[in-house]
Amino acid sequence: MLKRFGPTLRRIVILTAVLTMITQIALAYIGLTYMDVIDKSLRENRSQDMLYQFQQNVLVQLKDIDNLMLLLQTPEFSDYYKNLMRLRNDYIATLGMQELQRKFSTLNLSPASVQAVYFLSQSFNQRSMVQKIESGTFTDLPRLDMDRLHYSKLDKLILPDRDQFTMYSQADFAKYFTTDNPMLEKADIRQLKAFMAEIQGRLVYSNGNENGVLTMIVLNDRFFQQAIPDNLPEGAYFSILGKDNRLLWTNARTNPLKAPEGGESEQAGDSKGQSSYQNEIKQLLPFKLSIAYTDKGGGASALRSERIQLMAVLSLITVFLTVLISYFYLKQVFKPFRMVSRQIKNFSLSSDLLLRSLPEDLIKKGFHAVSMRNKIIIVLIVAVGLPAVSDGVLYSWLSKHDIQREMQTSINVTGRFSALSIHNRLRFTETILNEISASRQLQEYVTNNYTTPLLLGGLTTNLYMFPGLNDISYFVLLDEKGNCIYSSIFSNNKSAFNTDKEYLKDRDAPYWIANYNNVFNPLSTAIVKRIEGPAVTGGATYLLMVPKQSTFENIDSGMINTSYAITDAKGHTIYESRARAIGDVPGQHFYTSGIPNTDWKLTISFVFNDVLEKNREYQQQFLLFTSIILLLSIVAAVAIAIQLVKPVHRLKETMLRVGEGDLSLRLEELEYSELGGIVRSYNRMIDQLDRVMREENELIGLKTRAELDMLQAQINPHFLYNTLEVINMRSMKTGNLEVSAIVGALADMFRYSIAKGSNIVELDRELAHVANYVTIQQIGSGNSFEVEYEVPDELRSKRIMRFVLQPIIENAIKHAFLGWEEGGRIVISAAAEGGYLQVRIADNGIGMDQETLALVRADIEREYGKAQSEENGIGLRNVYQRLKLIYKEGMSMTIESREMKGTVITLTVPLQNS
Repeated sequence: MLKRFGPTLRRIVILTAVLTMITQIALAYIGLTYMDVIDKSLRENRSQDMLYQFQQNVLVQLKDIDNLMLLLQTPEFSDYYKNLMRLRNDYIATLGMQELQRKFSTLNLSPASVQAVYFLSQSFNQRSMVQKIESGTFTDLPRLDMDRLHYSKLDKLILPDRDQFTMYSQADFAKYFTTDNPMLEKADIRQLKAFMAEIQGRLVYSNGNENGVLTMIVLNDRFFQQAIPDNLPEGAYFSILGKDNRLLWTNARTNPLKAPEGGESEQAGDSKGQSSYQNEIKQLLPFKLSIAYTDKGGGASALRSERIQLMAVLSLITVFLTVLISYFYLKQVFKPFRMVSRQIKNFSLSSDLLLRSLPEDLIKKGFHAVSMRNKIIIVLIVAVGLPAVSDGVLYSWLSKHDIQREMQTSINVTGRFSALSIHNRLRFTETILNEISASRQLQEYVTNNYTTPLLLGGLTTNLYMFPGLNDISYFVLLDEKGNCIYSSIFSNNKSAFNTDKEYLKDRDAPYWIANYNNVFNPLSTAIVKRIEGPAVTGGATYLLMVPKQSTFENIDSGMINTSYAITDAKGHTIYESRARAIGDVPGQHFYTSGIPNTDWKLTISFVFNDVLEKNREYQQQFLLFTSIILLLSIVAAVAIAIQLVKPVHRLKETMLRVGEGDLSLRLEELEYSELGGIVRSYNRMIDQLDRVMREENELIGLKTRAELDMLQAQINPHFLYNTLEVINMRSMKTGNLEVSAIVGALADMFRYSIAKGSNIVELDRELAHVANYVTIQQIGSGNSFEVEYEVPDELRSKRIMRFVLQPIIENAIKHAFLGWEEGGRIVISAAAEGGYLQVRIADNGIGMDQETLALVRADIEREYGKAQSEENGIGLRNVYQRLKLIYKEGMSMTIESREMKGTVITLTVPLQNS
């Protein structure tokens, strides 16, 4: 088999293409493998970080609602509903309601979190009300209380869900709700149904009527949406599960979960079983909820598909360029063989040709003088090794680019989550501040402590049972000069908490201050709000609260090597993580973002150690693979080149011996290839060499006669044209001007007809040819018609196909003016519109009826060789078919005609400059 493997151009090109493709596949496999490993590591860390951040954010939000519930159960909020307000004087009830509304407004609840708060009393004599957060006012519920919930059996549904976040469906209400109790009136039923409609499908948190007032907080539908930032990675979804694994919320369009069966994670698939995804579930303790993170991997699949497509395109381009370069290079390598093959083949197949000598400079000096074997070695090494190096570098750059993109995605997601986490924690701290400022119990305690500082008793213990105080470091009350009135810690040393007056601003809304020197940390932050303080202060009172350091510490999941720094508008450091100070570290990336609702800035430093290590491994693998490829390509090129040039050496040796006069030698014929053709032609050449030499003189004679015949065929047209010129000159001398005009026009037409060159000419030359034809026809018909030319000068230089106007004019003279002795008129006009040249030929002849017109239109579009209806369509048909042949679909030819109204033919072709 190898013996018959000759060095053909096609075989070598195919070989280089195959070797290049194998190299590309290996390079792409290595690149995709390492990119997948790095992507997987980045995505797993990012997913774990997002899950942790979401879990912490949700816990902060749930804890905020739980603190709100504890506050609403205190006597200062619930006593109003326990008292028999419906039996009291309206003035007292109104005052109590105004005070309650003032305290409730002080909480400054966000409609984005809480939609409504229900206070349902025990009986009809007590008031039940609902506060719609957006409206900011209480609405009376005269037909809604615990007794009516009991009569309708809704208490069996709602009360067991004490201290649970739950969502009631229509099926839940249908299971318990009943209206057959005689104690229920129609008005009661209507309000109960309205109540169910308000809370159905919404997240509800209830106290289970623990303190004699059923308090229910109805959360906004987007309550949990606040725990995630915008623009999450594709395929990443979060869900909240309640009791019995009921789906309470998800940011996916459809439920991304199957009912979990007790595991921390599970594999699931879509309805068609075409893709799989991973669910990871974590408990939200102490709340009876679970969070689920679903990774459908949509972004990863899209990115991998994009990479494969890009690498496939690059590989195909590389193979194409390799084939192209190899082909033209090898054409030069095989040029001597092609010339020899052509010469020998012509000699062997045609006895009337002689074997011509080859040019002496066919094999030039320098690189062209390199042996064929070495040239094949060079092309194989270059075709395999150079693409391996270049595409390896390109794939390395692409992998680095994709990795940078994935790292940037991780940076952006982690950064947005971190900024949102800090914002949620700050808002949680602000809520605690609002709750403290709304507490009458706290203010009474502070007043007692201010007037009798030594009578603490057990009040300190009771104070720290207040909702949210365990989540802050301490708080102090200040007068308008910054002097400490009360401190929750070290109350015997109030002067230590005196604060600079510049921190105290004349505003009711809470605000944050940086660089506050607290007793634990000289570089800290605090939140301040002006409140209604003890009357003994004689002025404004300020509540200053210092959050715990954990407020900022717990935002780091530890999944990605990060360090945080929070600074205020002046650049003062508010918080800096202890993991590692932000600095100049190799491979370090940064994310900077403002924290919502503050003038603070968050800066996060990222170092992807795993990615850097894996990328180094990839570069080492790439260098090793490239070195191996280069070495193997050299070895393979030498071995293949030696095998390929063996037939060439045999041919060379045989031809040398034949050149010495030994015509008995023959070469073993090879398969059909370039070299095989040379061998077969060479063997036939040797057999015919004697016969060719005998017939040489006869071939020379035949060649001479053929050349004379060709010269004679070229002389005839010029002879006729010169004869017409002689006739024209004689007619002018004798004064026969009509004959002179006819002969001159005929000569110009003949010269235009035999002119060589392109079939596309300037419109002016075509019009000149028409004018010559018209001159002859006018003289012959006695000037029975006239022709007008309405062609702008700027269009005369545009180009059009030759011989398209004269047949149309001829058709008009022949048919339109049949029987006319005078009055015939033809107008030739031209216009340019929309990139097209329009030439219009209009006559005032007899025209055609609609039947004849339809027949002519059909005839011009018939293919050659098919039957025609009348002779008058041949010229038009010839013009149409030639235009279609040249301009394809870019032309059109329209014919319009009416009996005794003339005919208009319009040619439209692409506009071309000369």
